[in-house]
Amino acid sequence: MTEGTANDRGRQSNVGRSCLAFFATTNRFLKSHPIGRAMTYTTNALLICVGLAGGWAIGLQLVGNVHVVEPGVLYRSAQLNEQKLADVIAAYGIKSVINLRGENSGSWWYDNEVAVTTAHGTSHLDVRMSALQDPADATIAKLMETMRTAPRPILIHCQSGSDRTGLAAALFERFVERRPADIAAHQISFRYGHFPWLGSRTIAMDRTYWRLSAGGLPKPE
Repeated sequence: MTEGTANDRGRQSNVGRSCLAFFATTNRFLKSHPIGRAMTYTTNALLICVGLAGGWAIGLQLVGNVHVVEPGVLYRSAQLNEQKLADVIAAYGIKSVINLRGENSGSWWYDNEVAVTTAHGTSHLDVRMSALQDPADATIAKLMETMRTAPRPILIHCQSGSDRTGLAAALFERFVERRPADIAAHQISFRYGHFPWLGSRTIAMDRTYWRLSAGGLPKPE
């Protein structure tokens, strides 16, 4: 062994001992000091909350995130597979499906959805929106016109049924059913898996809703 190699190993050993000493000191602080214990409890609580929130969101997707907005009028969901969509159409007598992911001919999910709606004599309507940016006025005008004129009952969906679908349902409640702003806003909530916090760009849905709720809908062109 050369002198240089020995020195390198010695330095690595010293670094390792320093790291172990740091972690041991930190561990003692977290266990014995009131502030350390509070930090530990807070961290554990946050981890539990994040885990529960993630479990809730995953659970919603597993069951299709299907909910009643207005009985006999409007229903909401995530993207459903063929069997689940057929079941929902049959259970609620759905006459129109509004797809907020936009026209995607050639995509398996889109072609399957069109096939199911066609087989059931249900109208299939497309409105393309993004969950990550404020929709243009023209998009909002098209969405509202589609929701007002589509044969009812209507099923409206995006991919997760949380963000775009939440905005559409909230706008329907606010401007078609004339619900109070705070009541209609419940449609854009974590109950349906909507998570606009920690820098999530889906806050665009909340921002759009409150802007339109206060200022009114854009006029059709």
